[in-house]
Amino acid sequence: MHIHTLRETRATPEADIRAFTEAMSRTAAGVCIVTTNGPHGRFGLTVSSMTSVSAEPPMLLVCVNRSSVAHDAIRENGRFAINALAAHQQQIASTFAGRSPSGRHYEFNSGDWAALSGLPRLLDASAFFDCKLLSALESGSHTIFVGSVETASAGDDPALLYSERNYGYAARLGRKACPTGTDSVLERTLQ
Repeated sequence: MHIHTLRETRATPEADIRAFTEAMSRTAAGVCIVTTNGPHGRFGLTVSSMTSVSAEPPMLLVCVNRSSVAHDAIRENGRFAINALAAHQQQIASTFAGRSPSGRHYEFNSGDWAALSGLPRLLDASAFFDCKLLSALESGSHTIFVGSVETASAGDDPALLYSERNYGYAARLGRKACPTGTDSVLERTLQ
């Protein structure tokens, strides 16, 4: 067996950050909106760093930048929801990422929202998770919020993905072909 070793070259910290962010742009991630509501406000924020922690009991984590307007509200409200976006929800992702084409950022008038347990829920999301905050761990520029999933539901549409600074979607292998009829696993969509 032959093991390949990647050689690391160190330059300035800025070069390391650029290399890291460029390498991370080559990965694919689901696009989610984390929402919260309570005495400390109603907020939503686009994130790509959400993953399951445990199936028994159901738990997940989400990473939120501490400079985000939603950060403190998530911690203080003690509850958050994850709305995993569907492939057709690129504009909603941009709105809650602070890049709305209309200039109205972080507003719940983009999309069809309802409330479940008081938390904003995007009705046609690919998946939804209603969480009680269990712990918060500060790491680097972000806080890792771990939540106990109290309610989960799955939609019918394929998930929105983000890779190489573009939105796309994954073909549902074994279920149906890509809408464009190509064999590509990641289909880029127009921005």
